[in-house]
This record gives sequence, structure tokens and C-alpha cells, in this order.
Amino acid sequence: MNLLVKLSIVPIFFVPLIAGWAGTQEEAKVVEQPSVKTTEPWQITVGGPGWLAGVSGTTGFHGVNSNISVGVGQILRHINVIYSFGGEVRRGRFGVLGDLLYLNAQAGADATGLVSKLDLGLQQFLGEFFASYRVIEGPRGWLDLLGGFRYTYLGEQVGLQANNMAINTASTQLVDQFAQQLATPNSDLRTLIQQNILDKLTSLNGRNLPLPVAPIASQEPGKIRDAVQQLIQSQEPELAAAIRAGAQARVNQLKAQLTNQVANRVTSQLNRSFSFYDDWFDPLIGLRGRFNLNKAFYLTAESDVGGFGIGSDIAVQAYAALGCQITRNIFSEVGYRYLYDDFRDTNFLYQLSLHGAQITVGINF
Repeated sequence: MNLLVKLSIVPIFFVPLIAGWAGTQEEAKVVEQPSVKTTEPWQITVGGPGWLAGVSGTTGFHGVNSNISVGVGQILRHINVIYSFGGEVRRGRFGVLGDLLYLNAQAGADATGLVSKLDLGLQQFLGEFFASYRVIEGPRGWLDLLGGFRYTYLGEQVGLQANNMAINTASTQLVDQFAQQLATPNSDLRTLIQQNILDKLTSLNGRNLPLPVAPIASQEPGKIRDAVQQLIQSQEPELAAAIRAGAQARVNQLKAQLTNQVANRVTSQLNRSFSFYDDWFDPLIGLRGRFNLNKAFYLTAESDVGGFGIGSDIAVQAYAALGCQITRNIFSEVGYRYLYDDFRDTNFLYQLSLHGAQITVGINF
């Protein structure tokens, strides 16, 4: 069979197949007509989440750490400004979403010992941004994959007010005890400073404060100890000589001068303000979903994890809530949100949990 015969046989097999697939000419025209393309609508959601968060954990500087436990009631009483916003834009399976929280608070705290008052300031900003992909969607709910980042900014201030009367008393006791020890061997100036000065600076350890502010002034007691020790040692030879000579008038004069110098040095070190500022980015991955109980009520949850040593060592967040679609466009959610952040920067430690109820009201467009 030559090539021409072979080529003539091929149409015999394909013509019936083409005819059966295409149908009549009129049917073919119907099939060939372009279908109407439908476009996915844009979906926009905005809301105002009210997070009633308390704070607990550990924070500190240079190894001097404080255990923090501040309830939401204490924080709310000292707020100057608070702002919260959340939003999402979605089309089809893809979307972007984010939220932010800004807090500015101030408080005064009564102190004991050589410090009469602490003035505290706190500014904190949390901003999150995610890209999302909807992997499951149906009449009963949906599930999204999330990828994004969180930006954290932290500003803290501590202002000290010295207790002048207590400082004068402590300085007098310190110098008197030092003068007594000079008359006997094995005097221990460092122990005397610890007992009369440092043990009365416990207000600087950052405990039991009305705001979750780290102990920024925790290094101040060590600086005061070194300054006072250096000052007294510089006057030690002259005072010791007067004591050995039995010149009591000269001893009293030197003690009075040294007492004033110690008191002035401690006072100047305590009438000061301290501040600390830091910020960091955390990459995040997560999931969020929704399960419709009926037409009005639904359950929703979201969780993400991040940091991975890029910003924080680890950062974990979880949120779960019961929601209600009040109208076609207005919704509300009542739930609980938890955020843990373990961040370390040079000599700063931030291992704190923010946790509490969250109430959200929003609008769908």
C-alpha cells in the first residue's frame, strides 16, 4: 500500500469522530460561542478590635530582671492614648490583611527608702501585615494560609525623685559607722555602703509597678556604690589621722563635711530620668479559619508563629472567638487573644505575654 492510499484512509477514521464531537453545524456554532466570564468581587473588611490585655513575664537589663504582672485594670487607669484598627482586602482566594495597636500610658508610683517617687512612661506599637491564600472554602466556612511580619516598637521612661530626708539620715549613719570602724582593724566600707545605701534602693528593681516598664534604672545602685566608696576613700587618710590624734573637733568637722558630700552625691544620682527605646521585626507564618454554626453565628480562630531568631527568638500568637453577623454588613466578635514574645537585644531581655479578652466590631463591604 503506497503513501497516497494510506493518507486517504486516515480521514475515514477521524471524520465520524469529529462529526460526533461537533454535532451539526448549528450545534458547532453554539459550542464555539465564547462563554461569559465572571469576575471575582472585591471584599473589604474594617474593624476596631478592643483588646483588654494584661501583661506578665520577665524583662530587664544586664541580667537584672524583674517579674512583671500588671492587670488590664491597672493599665486602663493610666492610659493617655490607645488606638486599634484592623482591615482586610480580598479577591477570590487571595487577600491581604493587617492590624495595629498603639498604647501610650503614664503613671506615678510611690517608692520607699532613698527614693520618694517613680514617674513611669510607656509607649508600645504593634503592627501586623499578612498575605493570605484560601485553601478551603465552602458553605460551612473557610481556611487561610498566612505569611507576613509583625513590627514591635517599645519606649519606656523612668523618672526618679530623691528622698532628701532619708538620704541625709543614711549618709550620717554611714559616715558615723565608718569613723567607728577606722578605730578598729578590718573595716569593711563596702558592707557599710550596702547596708546604709544600696539596701534602701530596692524601688529601682522594677517590681510591683502599675505599668509593665522594665527596671531601666537597675544599674544605678552599682554606680552610686562606686561613687560613694571612691568619695569616702579619698577622705579616709585625713579622717583616720584626726581620730588617731584624738582631735575630736577636727573629727566632727571632717565627718560633717563627708556626710554632706555623700548626701549630695547620692541625691544627684537619684534626681534623674532614664529612657529606653527599641524595635524589631518578626517574620510570621500562620493559619486562620471560620466555621459557620448557622446564618448568624460562627466560630473563628487564628494562630501564627514567628521570630525564628531574625527579630525575636520566638513569637507566638493565638486568637479564638465567637462571632455574630448582626446584619449583612455589620459583625461582632467576642474572644480571647494571647501573644508571647521572647526578644533579646544586647543586654535587654523581653519575655512577656500579653493576654486578655478581645471585643471586635466591624463592617464588611
